[in-house]
Amino acid sequence: MSSPREPAPAIRVAAVDDHPIVLGGISWLEAEQSGIRVIATAPTVDRLLVGPGRHADVVLLDLDLGDGTTAERNVGAVVAAGAAVLILAASDKPLSVRAAMRAGALGYVLKSEDAGAVRGAIRAVAAGEAWVSPRLAYLLASDDAPDRPTLSPQETHALRLYATGMPLKSVARRMSIGEETVKQYLGRVREKYARAGRAAATKLELYHRAVEDGHLPPPSVEDAYPGGLPPGTRGDGAAAQGRPPQQPETGPTP
Repeated sequence: MSSPREPAPAIRVAAVDDHPIVLGGISWLEAEQSGIRVIATAPTVDRLLVGPGRHADVVLLDLDLGDGTTAERNVGAVVAAGAAVLILAASDKPLSVRAAMRAGALGYVLKSEDAGAVRGAIRAVAAGEAWVSPRLAYLLASDDAPDRPTLSPQETHALRLYATGMPLKSVARRMSIGEETVKQYLGRVREKYARAGRAAATKLELYHRAVEDGHLPPPSVEDAYPGGLPPGTRGDGAAAQGRPPQQPETGPTP
């Protein structure tokens, strides 16, 4: 007779926000069987990282802390300390989203989202997956900012298929074209991202660019836990649909 399955360890979460009312109410994340534990809060990143917050798995970070620091600097400091960053902000401007993601944040969720969506985002980010809310994905997809390359329909189709882990041969078969043509499409996609200052040399980087720009939805909560969801996770209201590459490549790919 097999022994009962060990419960997954709780995700340690810390929050940085310059509004006391936000920090004071952050305990709503710790719903029963949520698998999330809040270990620290602070009004600045510097104060968080000198206390127990430096041991967090995920840090919820507001974009504008009012202490003279930039979002890029704060994201970088948290990532350097070893935690994943999930932006929890009021701004839904595509420029702000992209700046935070390029600085190293893995996810971006709006303060207007419901509790289930935020918990789902925390789980995805804790598992190392990119996450943006469906509303933001739509805004990013319809944005024409200079750093968002304009892709042709065929380039977009190839990117969507390839970035989610489909082999070149399968992409070609799905699109009813040759492998060399697929390589040409993907090569042009990479060139356009490079010219925009957002390199995408690997399949994983292509996946992140596709999520950032709304070509692909964020990963589902199930994708964040390929070995099985912890108790209380399923049906939590998190955005679903996207699926990151199963075996991210570490070097340049076709």
